[in-house]
Amino acid sequence: VQHSIPLTTNFKVLKYFSVAMSGNYTETWVFNTFRRAYSLETNRPETERDNGFDSYRTYNFSANLGTTLYGTFNFNKNAKIQAIRHVIRPAVSYTYTPSFTQYYDTYAIDALGTTMEEYSRFQGTLYGAPNQHMSNMMNFNIGNNFEAKVRDDESATGEPKKVMLLNSLNFSTSYNFSADSLKLAPLRMSANTALLKDKLQLNLGATMDPLAIDNAGNRIDK
Repeated sequence: VQHSIPLTTNFKVLKYFSVAMSGNYTETWVFNTFRRAYSLETNRPETERDNGFDSYRTYNFSANLGTTLYGTFNFNKNAKIQAIRHVIRPAVSYTYTPSFTQYYDTYAIDALGTTMEEYSRFQGTLYGAPNQHMSNMMNFNIGNNFEAKVRDDESATGEPKKVMLLNSLNFSTSYNFSADSLKLAPLRMSANTALLKDKLQLNLGATMDPLAIDNAGNRIDK
């Protein structure tokens, strides 16, 4: 049996910033678990089923802050391109999921008991074991698009037409507070536009790593 209680809310801050917050609490009930130990009879680790009620609880939290900026660059009304509009959508989000190591134990995998291995008694149950790795992450994202107002010589009213220059130009990265090293992730760029009167879609992508690479090709914390 699994119960889940999600909580979400969103509101405005300083009139122009949108904030979204969410949290989730989950409680899982099981009616059997699995215990592991080294057996001297078989000379190998064995798994035994323990019948009986047991449970574990997990939770997580996330928050997102974003806004939208508009900029218009006007040109001569008699020119072919009369204006270019730039829309920027910056956003910062934070996610936190704690480590649930309290639901993990160790057992010997050799007869002398010198080599230990970690396991959870909930491994093998219907919903599996809770996560034991903490996630403490800040994500950064900037989305852009560019639109032009172009003179339409075929228009009977003389009204200019809108032409999309770039459907999207996005930059994103993240910072992992819980990592021992290499906390800053590579900066990822993606772009999309249409050519030949929307007959051809062009997608571009690139990854730019701010961290150095050693002679073996491994990322180093520098």
